[in-house]
Amino acid sequence: MNPLRWRQDSMKKILISFALLVACLDALGVGGLVNFANSPTTLISADGVPMPIYGTQPFIFAIFVAPATTVATTGITPLFSDPVWQLAVGYNTNNATVPGRINTRSNLDVGTAGGFGDGDQVDFIVRGWSANAGGTWAEAKTSWNDGAPLMPMFIGSSTVGNDFYLSFEFTTRVFGSGLSQIAGFNMVSVPEPSMLALVGLSASALWLSRRRVLR
Repeated sequence: MNPLRWRQDSMKKILISFALLVACLDALGVGGLVNFANSPTTLISADGVPMPIYGTQPFIFAIFVAPATTVATTGITPLFSDPVWQLAVGYNTNNATVPGRINTRSNLDVGTAGGFGDGDQVDFIVRGWSANAGGTWAEAKTSWNDGAPLMPMFIGSSTVGNDFYLSFEFTTRVFGSGLSQIAGFNMVSVPEPSMLALVGLSASALWLSRRRVLR
């Protein structure tokens, strides 16, 4: 066979295969592939310092999507109880070797679960919490208990990534410096109410003892 003709036939087969793949993905409802990972410039912290590695303290992260019209301005951090941001469409954990980093989840479909398709634009957030509070967002939210946590835990959220473009033809990065991406964020430690009460009692006792000494 003529080498040129062979190359042309091979290229035609590749293009046909790609078109069939795209059609299959569309039929299956694959709604948007993302790279769920951060970088040295988008680190996640815990109480203001880079989050420890998984073996020291495990953390869970979830990504949530909503219609692009949900948040009109930048820099907004939704409440944990906000009903719009309750469906987690993908999970991740902190890295085993690098503080402040999460594992890389490439080609994660975040559109299908939320009812979004290829070419749609969405708003999204990422939330993180210490694994002792639960392996799913529903469990972590229960442990957080509207700000009166049932156990000492870490919890935090990114700001909203606005008008994020979904595609199944190429993978889009969630973290970054782009207008539709998010930066790193901080998780804060929240003690359970009984611990707060104990701290308060200790502080009161110390204050009373100092008053007695001063008298």
